[in-house]
Amino acid sequence: MNSLDLGKTLSGYLSALAETGLQIEMFTDFEKVPETAAATGRLFQMPGFAIERADHTENSAFWLFLKEGDAYIGGAASMLQDLGRETLADYLLRTSRHQFPNGAGGGVESVAAPLAREVRGRLAYVGELTFLPGHRGRRAERLAPFIRILHILAIQKWDVDWIYAFIPDRHMQARLDLVYGFTRAIPRAQKWRAPEPEVRSSTEWFVGASRLEMEHMLQSDLAGFDVL
Repeated sequence: MNSLDLGKTLSGYLSALAETGLQIEMFTDFEKVPETAAATGRLFQMPGFAIERADHTENSAFWLFLKEGDAYIGGAASMLQDLGRETLADYLLRTSRHQFPNGAGGGVESVAAPLAREVRGRLAYVGELTFLPGHRGRRAERLAPFIRILHILAIQKWDVDWIYAFIPDRHMQARLDLVYGFTRAIPRAQKWRAPEPEVRSSTEWFVGASRLEMEHMLQSDLAGFDVL
């Protein structure tokens, strides 16, 4: 998918949101993130995104926030994980020990084999998704365009090989993976050492898409837009 088609697809999503009175803001001024995220109902950041711990730059992460009028009603973030020769499994095992320590050492104990073997290279990890209660609206009108805008920005900004997230089982039962535009879903993607972190679980799913699969999804959406 060339850069022009990516731009057209981005324009289509932005127009779809604008037609319902919604706007997008992109934040790389991280000092503003906690206060803005709190306005959407998110009172904490996961360790990998926490600005007081992660030392992100505008080249390594960004936040998107959805506005209705003057009110922030939703948000999400993405970070670049440029793994080089390291596997995603090794990366998760290593970083989770520092991000979620406990008396027994903490962290991830094992990673599902398909995830460990296939997902590698330059990755965009998506997290921090939060909406004010009652503001997600119909999936096709708000949530899908919002997340897919995030995907396009990650592709444009970082030239990634994969985009992925971890979602709880209840979201998978609602097939939010398809709403987000992901093509892969792996159950019990990580086994956490006991006691599990309060905000993570061994029942989480890995959801993601390779660059080729993601661009196919975006190209399919572009075919339905009325853009120049």
